[in-house]
Amino acid sequence: MGRLTKSQIRNGLAAFVFGVALCTFVNCATTQPTERTGGETHFLKACDNNASCGDATACMCGICTRPCTDNNACQSLAASAQCVSGAGRPEAAVCQDSPLSSFCDAPCSTDESCRALSSALHCESGFCRSNTNVADAAICVRGQVTGSEVLLVGDALLASHQVTTDLQDLAHQAGSLGASDLYRDNSSIPGNSLALTTPNIASQYVQGQASSPVKVVIMDGGGADVLGGTCSSPVTASCPLLVNAAVAAEQLLAQMAQEGVQQVVYFFYADHADPVVLAKTDLLRPLIQSACENSPVPCHWLDLRPTYAGHSSEYIQADGISPTNAGAAAIAAAIWATMQQNCVAQ
Repeated sequence: MGRLTKSQIRNGLAAFVFGVALCTFVNCATTQPTERTGGETHFLKACDNNASCGDATACMCGICTRPCTDNNACQSLAASAQCVSGAGRPEAAVCQDSPLSSFCDAPCSTDESCRALSSALHCESGFCRSNTNVADAAICVRGQVTGSEVLLVGDALLASHQVTTDLQDLAHQAGSLGASDLYRDNSSIPGNSLALTTPNIASQYVQGQASSPVKVVIMDGGGADVLGGTCSSPVTASCPLLVNAAVAAEQLLAQMAQEGVQQVVYFFYADHADPVVLAKTDLLRPLIQSACENSPVPCHWLDLRPTYAGHSSEYIQADGISPTNAGAAAIAAAIWATMQQNCVAQ
């Protein structure tokens, strides 16, 4: 090969410089890819400002997404993305003062349906969310609770045992429950109040603890009291029916703490169609929530109203109380998300 002329050297150097500049401009293959969640950069990532959401999405109600009027506006984010009202999301409380009515989201029923979008997502209260909200694997020590050490107690929301079946399926899929391992479910239709009758939910727990040690309790309670008892009109939080139910919840949580229960998930009811029942339930909710939040055993509160929002006819049977199969699946998904977030029986 002959020696290069000065002109060839100058031309080659110019081409090299241009190539470097062009590579910088278009992000050549050697550049590290940007972080992606779902089908679009940052979609559904947890956020607190627009700067953390990149150019394609914005921080809305705590997640990176975009406003929409129909599903077509969301398809570029992910194939399964839909335009959903803000009222039904896990972030409903964050969004309550926002004028935004709808934005792109990814509804789900299991963690696996979210992982089809990205390994960084899990299913939380019916919607795919970033795993940054889940207890970090280095902190959450797994395999410390067996299936038999998890006890479910409660009323009509659990008594068909479909919620428990669906919850076990989610735990099996996540590898948190052995293939042949099962939770224990002592919920029942009779004897399922907090304080109105005996036996009651406390009796379900006592029976379960007597059979074998319990580390985790998943429960609801108070609905049977509201349905079976009365309050004078107008209904107030001082109604003995409601006060007694709240005191019974406090006492049961204290008993659990004394007997070695390590964590409780307490889930509470969606809105009831009957206005009288609804009024009592609305007054009992903060009383039970306070009992949970001040419990001597760690108690994780789950309000099912966001889960049921917009789905009442689909999730509730004709009796106005018991969940349909779809409702049971939604309840189980919400419970499982709470368990994941708080490293409960993982």
